[in-house]
Amino acid sequence: MDRSLVLAGLDIGTSGVKAVLLDERGRLLASALKEIPLSMPAPDWAEQDPEDWLRAAVECMRAVVDSAGIRPDQIAGLGLTGQMHSLVCVGTDGRPARPAIIWADRRSGEQVRKLEQSIGRGRLLQLAGNPLATGFMIASWEWLRQHEPETARRTRLLMLPKDYVRLRFTGQTGTEPSDAASTLLFDVSGRRWSNPLREAVGLAEEQLPPVHESAAVAGGLTDEIAALTGWPSGIPVVYGASDQAAQAVYQGVIEPGMVSCTVGTGGQIFAPLAEPRPDPQLRLHLFCHALPDRWHLEAAMLTAGMSLRWLRDTLGGEVGYKALADAAAQVTAAQEGLFFLPYLSGERTPHMNPRARGAFIGLTLSHNRAHLARAVMEGVVFALRQGLELVEGVTGRFDQVLVSGGAAAHPLWLRLMADIFQRPLVVPESGETTASGAALLAGVGAGLYADLPAALAARGPLPGRAVLHDPAAAGKYEVGYRYFQALYPALKPVLW
Repeated sequence: MDRSLVLAGLDIGTSGVKAVLLDERGRLLASALKEIPLSMPAPDWAEQDPEDWLRAAVECMRAVVDSAGIRPDQIAGLGLTGQMHSLVCVGTDGRPARPAIIWADRRSGEQVRKLEQSIGRGRLLQLAGNPLATGFMIASWEWLRQHEPETARRTRLLMLPKDYVRLRFTGQTGTEPSDAASTLLFDVSGRRWSNPLREAVGLAEEQLPPVHESAAVAGGLTDEIAALTGWPSGIPVVYGASDQAAQAVYQGVIEPGMVSCTVGTGGQIFAPLAEPRPDPQLRLHLFCHALPDRWHLEAAMLTAGMSLRWLRDTLGGEVGYKALADAAAQVTAAQEGLFFLPYLSGERTPHMNPRARGAFIGLTLSHNRAHLARAVMEGVVFALRQGLELVEGVTGRFDQVLVSGGAAAHPLWLRLMADIFQRPLVVPESGETTASGAALLAGVGAGLYADLPAALAARGPLPGRAVLHDPAAAGKYEVGYRYFQALYPALKPVLW
């Protein structure tokens, strides 16, 4: 192995695009982040301009090389990852026919209801192993077909965000199983597009990209992108993985019996499987992992860290996340009867209800912004525990939980997760896991590693620390969790 070589990863996230460079042992050399705007042109709509992804990617790619102080010709390969589920409609000119409808979009509730009726839950379990939900590609496409028929006619290809960026980087069309599984147009067990699901929404076979393995090379960086970034043309670009799968790759969460919890914009519980095992009640997602012989169960909540961002912005934005969390840490555990339902954009696990809404319950004159912040954070972790318990109903109990995402940076988030989950947390030191997972996949594709286990062996164990739960606080939260569980079923008949 040439020890002067480095690996690049690019994450097309919802709030921003991030680039990283790793050395051949998987250690972070540099990272760069560029925020990107989110458009909400109507209630429940959420869109982004794919050109913003490209501009941000180019800027980050230039910045990360400058920050690392390397020569661009040292880059051995580039891997891409990004937000799941979102719909990019590509026209005959190879450019977007409209803004991307991203995963947070809720406009397709009626389409979801009608598709569930026409396909049937039993057949959906058999074909996709997943529940239908707003924001997934199949639902967004069905809405588009009904409400923007001219755009649908002009759409040559449906793509996910990272796959569109890779198309522009290499000129090659394709996707891979971990992201394709998140569209609800995919046969997760067979790791191929589902003809019955495709036909149910009027898609031709050629409108979906060919499927390749995550570490396979899609093509080389084009002269055009090389000129914009200052990187050499021809650098191998691999197909990559969904953001959740890529993060799990870097963390080494690839074997059954392991579980991770991520609190970023949304929140996820991620558990690898050696075979596809869907939740019979369709409260969980079943997706492909980035390895050919792995799948994973995922419990997903839509507004985890986004709930705290909403509170910050509602309070005027002058209070930062850290200040809010610091204030919340001074408040007594379990909120003295104040609870928050974190359903600001509907909810997936466990309710699968796009009409669900957020709520504070138990407000009094004695509560202030610190109480509100703690209630928000506790509500997020209570909801994640619901997902963890559902996953364990399929896999069995986990002895510890690996934690990542932006929330891992503040001790209160970690304390809440340890006490509410009532089990040890493992917190890796690296905060750039998603883009770094894509970079490791690039190392496999570029031939620096024989396979992904070899890449993880070269990286070695991630440095980290353990966070243990406090039995006294856990007891209080056990009572609070039972109250939290009762709130949604009590409010649903009245509000949702």
